[in-house]
Amino acid sequence: MSTHDTAEPDDIPAQPKFLPDIDPKFLTTKDPNETPIFSRHRLQVRIPETSRGDIMHLAISRNWFAGILTTAKQVTLVRVFLKRVLPPSEISLEKYLAGYKISKLFMDFTGHHIIISLIPKSPGLCADFLYVHGNTAKVRRIEKFKDHEITAVAFNNYAGTENATAAILLGTSRGLIFETELNQETEKPLYRKQVYDLGLGRAWYPITSLELLRMANSNKYIVVAATPDCIYTFQEVLRPDEKSLQPIFTTYVNGTQVHGTIEVKTDLTYSVFRYFAPANERYIKNWGWLCGAGIRIGEVSADTNSADVLLGDDIIKLDFVERQHLSYEQRRQCVPISFVLTEHHALLLYPDHITGICLLNQEVVYEEYFHENTGKLLNVLRDPFSGTLYIYTDKAVYDFRITDEERNIWKIYLDKENYEMAERYAADNSDNLDIVLTKKADSAYNAKDYTAAANIYAETSNPFEGICLKFMELEDKHPIILYVKKRLEKIMESPDHVILLVIWLTDLYLTQINYPGRASSERAQWQREFDEFVADERIAAAMRENNVAIQKLINEHADTHNLIKFAISNGDYEEVIKQQILSEQYKDALASLSKQKNSVLYYKFCPLLIDHLPRETVDLLIAQGRKLDAKELITTLAVIKTPQHIEEIIKYIEHAIYNLGEEDDAIHNYLLRLYSEHKPAKLISYLKNEGTDISLVHYDVNYALLTCSNYDAKEASVFLKCLVGMWPAAVELALTFDLKLAKETASKPKDDEMRHDLWLNIAQHCIQGTNDVEKALELLKECDLLHIEDLLPFFSDFEKIDDFKKPICDALKDYNSKIQELQHDMNEYTKQADRVCEDLQNIRDRCVRIEAHENCSICETFLMVKPFFVFACGHKFHSDCLEKHVVPMLTSDQSRKLTMLKQQLETLLTESIASGNHSQQQRFKRDKIKKEIEEIVAADCLYCGLLIETIDQPFVVDWDQIHVDWE
Repeated sequence: MSTHDTAEPDDIPAQPKFLPDIDPKFLTTKDPNETPIFSRHRLQVRIPETSRGDIMHLAISRNWFAGILTTAKQVTLVRVFLKRVLPPSEISLEKYLAGYKISKLFMDFTGHHIIISLIPKSPGLCADFLYVHGNTAKVRRIEKFKDHEITAVAFNNYAGTENATAAILLGTSRGLIFETELNQETEKPLYRKQVYDLGLGRAWYPITSLELLRMANSNKYIVVAATPDCIYTFQEVLRPDEKSLQPIFTTYVNGTQVHGTIEVKTDLTYSVFRYFAPANERYIKNWGWLCGAGIRIGEVSADTNSADVLLGDDIIKLDFVERQHLSYEQRRQCVPISFVLTEHHALLLYPDHITGICLLNQEVVYEEYFHENTGKLLNVLRDPFSGTLYIYTDKAVYDFRITDEERNIWKIYLDKENYEMAERYAADNSDNLDIVLTKKADSAYNAKDYTAAANIYAETSNPFEGICLKFMELEDKHPIILYVKKRLEKIMESPDHVILLVIWLTDLYLTQINYPGRASSERAQWQREFDEFVADERIAAAMRENNVAIQKLINEHADTHNLIKFAISNGDYEEVIKQQILSEQYKDALASLSKQKNSVLYYKFCPLLIDHLPRETVDLLIAQGRKLDAKELITTLAVIKTPQHIEEIIKYIEHAIYNLGEEDDAIHNYLLRLYSEHKPAKLISYLKNEGTDISLVHYDVNYALLTCSNYDAKEASVFLKCLVGMWPAAVELALTFDLKLAKETASKPKDDEMRHDLWLNIAQHCIQGTNDVEKALELLKECDLLHIEDLLPFFSDFEKIDDFKKPICDALKDYNSKIQELQHDMNEYTKQADRVCEDLQNIRDRCVRIEAHENCSICETFLMVKPFFVFACGHKFHSDCLEKHVVPMLTSDQSRKLTMLKQQLETLLTESIASGNHSQQQRFKRDKIKKEIEEIVAADCLYCGLLIETIDQPFVVDWDQIHVDWE
């Protein structure tokens, strides 16, 4: 056996004469410098020296290599793990092959269960098969399947394990399908069931391929059985706990369901069914069937409810019929022995070469002829676990490496105009993707799908100017705008280019919005699109940075609406409000004014806005509260004279005064004038609210008097005259229109003489010239300062005294009562004076008993050690202690007097000692001064009098001195 050889033949293999010459060894690509998609490498298999020979059969799964090697003397089953250095296992099969030859070798996906199909060499023997478990060297002959040549096996990839196969299916040369289960523990199969018969009694109808599949995310199982001329499919949903595969065939056996078939005419005695699934995946993606018509390829349905399982009817034609005129040997060279599928290619094995064909366009991408020294090509395999491809001859094993299989798939899809798939496969290469997108965009443009074309062109690297020119020719400007916006998104990092595109897009939008004759609905749609465009913060920022150019552009289009919106986005509320007022959008202007925070704009625009929206404008001003200077604002509003405006201005000034506490005299004077002119009823309320203390009112009283006089506000004038003390003038004015007010005014002065005079004025006004006795009598009742004698001069000399008889008598009685009350009071005062004198005399004789142990209430030392004072309340103080505490509480006058008395007393004592004069007069002076000192110091008890009286005074008056003392 030559599996240990490492050298590759260097000479070019001879080719059959009937085939055209092929110069290059590889036909992988049109570029000879490009790495081929497929490349073969000889596999170094660690075959024991004792087992080396020619390869008869080979199976590879999960990196387990199982091969039958034969020499003239022995047939050996060799099992090797390709990825780790493990000792290979070898089993001699000679004793099992007496009269038999091996037809096929099968191995499950775990690489542990091996089935060897045997057929007799001579008549008289029945077909048989052997079972070998990879973990043992024991070979078991399966007697239950005597007389059945096993031509295909469907291992259970979903339930099988390394120890047991679970339920598997066996296909025979007569078209029978059996179910059985094998494991390493038992000598015999656990059971044998015939589940279906495809041969229908025919002696030769081999099942060439048998596969058990399960659909993803379901319990739906599919069985695919291939014969030389047909593919049969069976499908059924099994219970999760179902162990047997027989239920898949039940409905087909009883006739309630008909199996799917794909049938072809063929003169081949075999067919090969293969599928492709990604490495280590159990759910297949593509399938292929080598038959007489060629290679039929397709996909497996993902729809669990679909009756058709194998989808697709693409055929890679191999021109078998056209070559029927050739000799058998020539025809044999043209027919594939086997094949395998990759994701996008089929690798076909011929007797002397291999060919790689793209499944999408059926072009040959790879072709290689094998030298005779490499041995006879036997089969091509794919490890479902690793995805590695293997080709073996009777002399060697090769693995085929796939390099960038998808490299040209994008181009194939592009040629087919399948742009979605072309994009998918070109995504990793920017140049290829650009080509795909350009063709896709061209196709959309030619199909007049300009919106799609604009979107796609924006993703390409095509020259910006060229694409723009294509779209500018169109009447509809949506595509050009869409294209420029897409390109703008890609260059946001380049400020210079961004502003150019932003300005251009703005111009395009404004042109469409303001296009003459455009319907309002269409104009509104363009406006919405423009609003969405400028809503992007990056666009808005670029426009703000170049606001002069943008504003100029909008002005050129005379688009007031967008000029206002742009100014708002720029924070230029002055321009916004200005444009809104010019456009007579006064409510919008007011709303804009309310949104901004610059108080200057209120002073500038409110006089204009209040002219059109007086109530709303004043409400806005009121809402601003203290943010605005009412004095400055009033000066701008004072020019408006209409009644509605006056009403609103008064409302604002009232808010400023009563809610904001505005005290400026100019504002108060203006309100007073407005009240005087337009709302005299409110004037007197305002004046009363300001109060009657002239030093506290907030208006100019002289201005108020003049204003009220000018507007004939008499009641207010009376109030103001009273405020300034012009009582006679106030009463005189009140008498001209309201006697009651005059009386109330006359009663207000606190000076009785003034009130008496004012009431005399009222009496003169009421009596003189009318001689109305009743009024005179009423006045006497209303004012107690008036007497009948005060009123008599106002009556005529001819008035009868009889009318005043009763008032005069009442007055005399009243005088008499008052005299008696005064006499009674004098008697009481005399009695009280006598009692006080008596109490004073008693006090002089009062004495207090002092115990020797009693203490001073301040220093708490014995009282009698120093001069002291005793108060009636019981408190006792040393004279010096009392003086020390009392002196700080004295007034400044008392302190000065006390200091003076002490100085006088000290002077007298000094003179007396110096002169020796101790006369009675000297003692009298000293006693008098001491008495005055005592009257100051001991005028009241310190605790019961002085401290209580000074409780509202602060403890510390001179804090500066305190700080000095503490330092």
